[in-house]
Amino acid sequence: MVPFYTAEIINRIVIEGTTVIDQPDDLVEVGKGRSAVVFKFPGEQKVLKVFFPAFLHLAEQEAAIYRELDNSAYYPQLFEEGEGYLILEYLEGITFYDCLVSGVKITEEMLRLVDEALNYARGKGLNPSDTHLQNVMLLHNGGVRVIDVVRFRQAKICTHWEDLKYAYYKYYLKPYFPKKYPKWVMETIIWLYRNRWIKIKNRK
Repeated sequence: MVPFYTAEIINRIVIEGTTVIDQPDDLVEVGKGRSAVVFKFPGEQKVLKVFFPAFLHLAEQEAAIYRELDNSAYYPQLFEEGEGYLILEYLEGITFYDCLVSGVKITEEMLRLVDEALNYARGKGLNPSDTHLQNVMLLHNGGVRVIDVVRFRQAKICTHWEDLKYAYYKYYLKPYFPKKYPKWVMETIIWLYRNRWIKIKNRK
């Protein structure tokens, strides 16, 4: 049974396609992806992840993956699950994408921590996938978290993270290479990569 407080909030959120039409005034949207939107609860260190109508089935899949990860410190904690939604730990920090937009340096230690997180998931029999700049966070305390695990059971091999590491070591670490980029530059690079205009042949 869905707790009354959660059910009341869910019933007040109206989504059409991938657009939020209406929501409770005290909920703050803090993230949005291909399959869901994330709101922060007022006065709590928790977020509500609501899946778009076409992706409601992913809530159950992602909850099961979080249970397999067993509240590992590499990932957000799962507090509650229901039809089409999850309640997760709120993480204070910025994504690696935002690091590049704001000029916050991405260190080799940060990459090492992401590798540890993904290897932990592999040790649980999962296949880490869709690990990209907006799915990895640098916390205010210096920690690193992987924040989207819904595709960790897909069968195909995903090279997003290995491709990012290749670009990091080949380009980003060079002293003359910029460490800060406008959003339009970031979005252009992402579009070119997704449409295979940028291809990574050799990986570290």
